[in-house]
Amino acid sequence: MKYFKTCITIIVFLIFLTPTAWSSPYLTPEPPLASQMNWDLSPSGMLRISYDLDFNGKADFHTLRVVVTSFYSDQTVMEIGANFPNLPVFYTPYESQSFYYVATAQPLFYSFDVDEDGTWDIMYKDISKDSVNGNEVFYESPSGMFTNDFNNF
Repeated sequence: MKYFKTCITIIVFLIFLTPTAWSSPYLTPEPPLASQMNWDLSPSGMLRISYDLDFNGKADFHTLRVVVTSFYSDQTVMEIGANFPNLPVFYTPYESQSFYYVATAQPLFYSFDVDEDGTWDIMYKDISKDSVNGNEVFYESPSGMFTNDFNNF
């Protein structure tokens, strides 16, 4: 019986040690683009896509993609998408034309707003733009919540 209690204690301890994307800033793969809350251009000209991972109506996860090209066109988004296979296409409709933004397939930056106050708390950079696979590195903490010594966090 004592062995059983010890095993249960260790298992419970390990469960609480397991990081989750909803409670801490551990990097998580980008959700499907269809589940985005909104998108916008950042002041740097990169395309920012916001997600709500904990489903409370506030954005807490953001990705930044490099814009490959942008242009006006009277074609539909389906026609534009056929010209840029495997690249996401975002657009703003106007009266007779739309303005299109074609972005890279994978994000360059991943960002968390842990306390959901509108200021990003931690950013990761994926220079290879190959999705989340372990080669992403801590980039900065715009809010100052985390230090540059994040690896010892």
